[in-house]
Amino acid sequence: MQFRSKLMTSFLSIFFFYSFANAQFAPIAGQPGSTAIYKDSSILVAWATQCVVERGLVDISQPSLGTASAGSVAGTLGMAGDGFTLSLGDGGQATLTFEHPIQNGPGADFVVFENAFNATFLELAFVEVSSDGQNFVRFPAISNTDTSVQIGGFGNLDATRLYNFAGKYRANYGTPFDLQELAADSAILNLSAISHVRIVDAVGCIQDAYATRDSRGIKVNDPWSTPFPSSGFDLDAIGVIHQNTTIAIQKIPTPMVSIFPNPVRQGAPITVEISTHNTGDYTFSLYNLQGQLILELPPNTQKIPTQNLPKGAYLLKIQTATQHLTKQLIVY
Repeated sequence: MQFRSKLMTSFLSIFFFYSFANAQFAPIAGQPGSTAIYKDSSILVAWATQCVVERGLVDISQPSLGTASAGSVAGTLGMAGDGFTLSLGDGGQATLTFEHPIQNGPGADFVVFENAFNATFLELAFVEVSSDGQNFVRFPAISNTDTSVQIGGFGNLDATRLYNFAGKYRANYGTPFDLQELAADSAILNLSAISHVRIVDAVGCIQDAYATRDSRGIKVNDPWSTPFPSSGFDLDAIGVIHQNTTIAIQKIPTPMVSIFPNPVRQGAPITVEISTHNTGDYTFSLYNLQGQLILELPPNTQKIPTQNLPKGAYLLKIQTATQHLTKQLIVY
């Protein structure tokens, strides 16, 4: 009986993995079953009012080319479809806030817009939310795109193989996100008061050193490389469907962080300077793009050694008394 139970468990595990790996998700805008929401939809009741951005490189494998530069934070504020966007670059991120928090309601609660010029040239991003500006939870994204061959810089994606990625739909059609999917994270999220939405470019490179992965650990394959000023995910806007008008979001000043050199040559130390006004002590933790802890440093460290770090991209998490910040580091 015990053997049979284990056999059945193994069978079910294989079945569910196969099902997810071959799942067909919602199709492109305009087709039956699509979840795309048009920018002028009456269900959109508010838009982002503030944005803080950390640009990524135009090509994460060639740091000398610099960071993405097209657009500005102003392009992410207000309604979608105004012709202005913000390019994030490889692994870049933008954190947006609102006049009132987003809250969990029936169905989708907010919508993210990109500026793809057609239904198949799609640039993807992960979506994370927070109710305190410090602890962020990522929506469980799934990419069933084949990873055996790199999609080129002007290649195409099939929307039916993508789930919970911003950028799934073309310009003027937003991708919806339902906070109910994060109910299991209620210990660190107040689903009635989501104050921050973070958009993180999914580096579409399938090389191990630079790849980002979906919620199952599968590499994300999207158009790469795009060594242009408009590299990476192009954020247009975030529209709100359900908001909590009983709460006004209080802005917490963000400490100024300076990291140099970045990108850094392997073996050279990185210097980190952070304004500690009203922040007190701070600590550093270094992670790879798969979320694995690589290095922990003593409080208030100013030098990060790199001689034992393989070449690639990393996330430096900075914990202050009031905030949790994330910065991208490149070792080449």
